[in-house]
Amino acid sequence: MDVLIFSSSREAEMEEPVFCDRDTVKVDESRCKGKSLGVAPAVSRMLKMLGYKVTIVDPFAEDGDYEADEVIRGSTFQISDDVVKDKYVLVATKHVYDTWALMKAILGGAKEVSAVMSVKRAKVILKRLLQAGIPKEKLLTLRIPAGLDLNGEQENEIALSIVAEIVAVSRGGTGVPLRDKKGLAKVVEEL
Repeated sequence: MDVLIFSSSREAEMEEPVFCDRDTVKVDESRCKGKSLGVAPAVSRMLKMLGYKVTIVDPFAEDGDYEADEVIRGSTFQISDDVVKDKYVLVATKHVYDTWALMKAILGGAKEVSAVMSVKRAKVILKRLLQAGIPKEKLLTLRIPAGLDLNGEQENEIALSIVAEIVAVSRGGTGVPLRDKKGLAKVVEEL
């Protein structure tokens, strides 16, 4: 499964400083600050190591920020539905264009959609998506927060939990510990 990561290497100073339509985003660069890559580069690096095709969308990306097959950058960018269709989409935009990225993933026909955000942040974004006409049933399919419960704290640990979820989804895994799936308790009982 190919992976599309919507990211931002700067943080928004205000709530989603963008002007957008169905396919185009224009980021107000004056409302974004700093340089912080977050988990997206680690997720991309791990996915590339595992042989996945990875596309990154980061308006502020610089050469060397990501290991990816393609990096789409620029304060104005266009993403057609063909770029999204049938992909695993990860949204990690740090409040820069969360709502648009999730909407694009859903309407563009992504196979799976996850987002790096808190449940508190998700409540705000999901309400916007609901108001935009996305049915609750579709919202329930989103993987928010992204990743499996590894209790990770550092960026690489969080990235690993996200990559583990992507691998599980693409391979049809459950995320259940193998000892439980293979029945270790039964083996021990029979001893």
